[in-house]
Amino acid sequence: MIELLEKKRGFIQTLNRISSKILHMFFTKDDLKLAYGVDLDIAEAYVNRPVPTENLYWKNRSIYIPPAPGYFFMPIYSDILLRCGAEKEFILSDVFFKLNESILHSAALLEHNQIDWYNHVSQSIEYARPSVTRPILFSEINEYLSQPVLRKQGNSLLGTRFPSLNRADSYLLSIACIPSEHFDEAKAIQAWYALMTYFLIQDDLADIKDDLRKNEENVLIDAGLDDAGLLLITEMIDQSHDALLTINPILSNRIDYKRKMMDLKEIIRSIIS
Repeated sequence: MIELLEKKRGFIQTLNRISSKILHMFFTKDDLKLAYGVDLDIAEAYVNRPVPTENLYWKNRSIYIPPAPGYFFMPIYSDILLRCGAEKEFILSDVFFKLNESILHSAALLEHNQIDWYNHVSQSIEYARPSVTRPILFSEINEYLSQPVLRKQGNSLLGTRFPSLNRADSYLLSIACIPSEHFDEAKAIQAWYALMTYFLIQDDLADIKDDLRKNEENVLIDAGLDDAGLLLITEMIDQSHDALLTINPILSNRIDYKRKMMDLKEIIRSIIS
């Protein structure tokens, strides 16, 4: 009986440890600083921001930045904008936060098939319009987003060759609202695609089997589930690493660590089999 009670007590203690870990699955400002190089003021603002009410993107979320790329990309990219010359005061302003929250709410409506792509773009443009400080860039992004399928056109910095890597690009409207005269638009756009290419590849790796079954967009499917596709995906991750190395070395080093740990060939082999 004593032995049984001891085993039961040990089992309960194990459950408590697991529960404790689950409860602490959130980012602190120090996590964002140490893991991704995010400025501490930016990290603190995002970690402490209240969850927006009646926003579908945060539905059933109790914290603003849960440990999922679809959320923690925001403080990371805000830090990149700071490094590209945006003023911290604007990055931390309620105007900037609310604009991005509105765009993400519209993106969630699109994902849940409550609106179509045209309506999502129209809504996002109208959210951004009152705060625009870069009308030429705003016009260029509008024209780019007006495509039924987003693709890079000519020498434009907007878009990549794969539509599946451009699916979050309505978020770029927010950079047309950055007022700093020292802000480097081109650098910020290039960094966006470096960051999102890496994150979306990670996301698509996790979702590949479901995406194949549901016939949904996925960059691995676009690139091809073969050796040529594997090489292309590897090259894109390498390009993301190299582009971010000049902007945020800590983030770039994290990508370097992840790519060394990732066995893409085995992942694709298991998918095909």
